[in-house]
Amino acid sequence: MIISYISAVYNKADDLLQTLNHVRNQDNIDPAAVEFILADDCSSDSSLAILKAEAARDPRLTIIENDQNAGPAIRFNQAARRAKGRFLLPFDADDLVPANASAVLLKTAAAFKTELVFGKSRRSTACPRICEPVRVTASADPLAFTARRKVVRMGFLASSSLWERAGGCDEGVFIQDQSLPLRLAAKAGSLAFIEDYIYHLRETGANNLSRNILQQHHDRLLALAGVVRQPGLSRKAQRALIRQAVSTVWKIRRDGGHPLPHLSAEFARYLVNRLSLDAPSYQWLEREIEKLALLPGIRRYPFTQEA
Repeated sequence: MIISYISAVYNKADDLLQTLNHVRNQDNIDPAAVEFILADDCSSDSSLAILKAEAARDPRLTIIENDQNAGPAIRFNQAARRAKGRFLLPFDADDLVPANASAVLLKTAAAFKTELVFGKSRRSTACPRICEPVRVTASADPLAFTARRKVVRMGFLASSSLWERAGGCDEGVFIQDQSLPLRLAAKAGSLAFIEDYIYHLRETGANNLSRNILQQHHDRLLALAGVVRQPGLSRKAQRALIRQAVSTVWKIRRDGGHPLPHLSAEFARYLVNRLSLDAPSYQWLEREIEKLALLPGIRRYPFTQEA
């Protein structure tokens, strides 16, 4: 098995079939060498019925049914545990991948002898083919690169062994768009980044986690803190993570309804951070993490992992 396409599904009935058809109809990929594992997160719409109908006519689909809503991190990990592919390609169940994305990702991984291939993403339902030959940036410090470039979203390629070393998704973080790329990069020996759009996101809808700006900031700060705690990081990676954390703390202040946010200590620290190569201490970040418990309207994980 070459690729396992994995996804967490929650109330995506309107777009799910189109997304499935995009990943099932990839060019220059042996249909018998791929599988699709989708974990339904107790959808209240017809998502599960659609998945079951598609699985009945396509034996490559594995559908995981659940009786409680646990969030995307747990469901992505649940799908990954069933995967048999040498590589994993995680995707959100309402997004789109170009017809040649899988082949381009595999060729790039082989050419650069790497376990991790990222690329650019954008919000657009137009999903043109990736222009080949692609322009690729390689890095021997994957975490520093990922933090500096602010790599986010799904639609990338990671070896199953890298996913296992990284521990998959951090189940303490609700939104995985930034957390998962950082965790994988922290355990990779190298990466390749395709300087073209390999992944296309729909505009935010009622069930899209991107509508909650404070949730995004909250989860980004948790993701950054979770990775910067890991031993053995390069100084460049540590600095990039902390500097991004400073920016995130300022955005929490700016978007949190506080009066006169531009007169705050958070904004002053943000300006200093932008103008200087210095970054605050690890202890500063720990204090900011403690403050996250005070943010209202945030979905946090009280869940336990399921088999």
